[in-house]
Amino acid sequence: MTEQRRPRERECPPTTKDPADQPRAPGGSDCQDWPKPEYPKLPEPTPCPPSDCYCPPGPGSTSNCLEDLITAQAGALATADKTKAFKADLEALLLNAKKAADAYTKDKFEELIKEWVRQDAEIVRLLEIVTCKYDCWRCVLDCYVCPKIHEIRRAEQLLYGDGTLYTDVHTLYDEQYWHTRNKDAKQRTFDRIKGVLIAWQNLVGNIGAALTGNNAVLRDVAGQVGTQPGKVLYDLLIKVVPLHLSIAPPQGSKWTTRIGKAFTQTCDCDAGKPDDCCGPDVGERSIRLRLVGPQPYLIDPNSYFDLICCIVKKRYIAAKEALDDADIKLLEVEAKIKAAKATLDLLKDPPGKAFETAVKPGVPATIDCCDFEPPDDEEPKPTQWAR
Repeated sequence: MTEQRRPRERECPPTTKDPADQPRAPGGSDCQDWPKPEYPKLPEPTPCPPSDCYCPPGPGSTSNCLEDLITAQAGALATADKTKAFKADLEALLLNAKKAADAYTKDKFEELIKEWVRQDAEIVRLLEIVTCKYDCWRCVLDCYVCPKIHEIRRAEQLLYGDGTLYTDVHTLYDEQYWHTRNKDAKQRTFDRIKGVLIAWQNLVGNIGAALTGNNAVLRDVAGQVGTQPGKVLYDLLIKVVPLHLSIAPPQGSKWTTRIGKAFTQTCDCDAGKPDDCCGPDVGERSIRLRLVGPQPYLIDPNSYFDLICCIVKKRYIAAKEALDDADIKLLEVEAKIKAAKATLDLLKDPPGKAFETAVKPGVPATIDCCDFEPPDDEEPKPTQWAR
C-alpha cells in the first residue's frame, strides 16, 4: 500500500503587500481609435513554454447623453432599417440604464461594498490556509488547469490569429474571404462590447448574484480544505478570485483588495488585450476572466451614467459602424462574384447555346462595312485586321 504523505508543517508569510489588480476607474482619459485592419498571413501559434513543474501524464488525447445619441441616430439615415434597429437598441439601453441607476442607490452601494470587503478578508484567510497547506498550488493549476486554457488559446490563434488580415488579394474569392473574415472580427468585437453593456444594465442584480455565489462557494471551501484540496484550489483560484476582483471597486478608491497579485498570474500564456479607457474592459479578455463573463463593478453611483455614456459613444457606436461597413463591403464583393459567375454561365451546357442567345441578337442582319469606318473628322484607329 502506498504510504500517504502528510502535509509539511511550515511557517507561512502574511498576506503579500502587492495587491491584485482591480478594475480601472471610469473616465479621466481619452480613448484611442481602433487601428485599421492590416493584412499579415497566419503564422503558427507560438508554443507556450514548458512548465517547471513535474506534471503527471494526462489522457492520451486529449442618461442624457444617451438621449442625445438617440436623437442623432434618428436624424441620420432615418429610413435605413439598420439605423432604425440601432436606434431601438439605444432606446432600450437608455431605459435599462435608467432602471439600473434608480436601483443603484447610495445605500445599496454601501451595502454591496460592505459585503465585498467582508468577502475579501475571507478569501485572503482561506488563500493563506490553502496555499500554506499545499505549497504546490501553482503546479496543480499549471499541470491540470492551464493546459486546457492553453488549448483554447491555441484554437483561437489558429482560427483568428492576432485579428489582422493578409496584405493582398488576387481574385474575387480572395476578396470575399478577406471581407468575410473582417466582418466576423467586427461581429465578435461588437458582441463583446454589447455584452459588457448588458452586464452593466443590471448592475445591482449582477453584483448581488456574484457576491451571493461566491459566498456559497466560500462556505463549501472552508469545510473541504483537508478533504478535497484539488476542488478547493480550483474553486478559489479559478472561480472565486477572478469573479471577486471583476466586481471590485476601481483602482484609486479607498477599498483595496488584500488578495496578492500572484494569485492572478497563473497560466502564463493566458493574456488578454485590455481596452479599458472608459473603465470596464471591452477588449479581448483572458480566458480565465471569460470563464466568469463580463461583470459590472462597484463604482460610485454618481459615476454610473458617465461610464455608460463613455462606452456607448467611444466604443459601442464605433463598433456598430465598423460592423455595418464590413457587412456592406462583403455584400458588394458578393454581388461582383454573382455577376462574374453569371458571365461564366454563358459557357454552360449545351455549349454555345447561352452565348449565342446573349450575343446573336445583337449581330445585325445586314452588314455595311462603311459602318465600321471612322467619321471623316477622326483619325482611323489601326486594328489587327488592318493591312
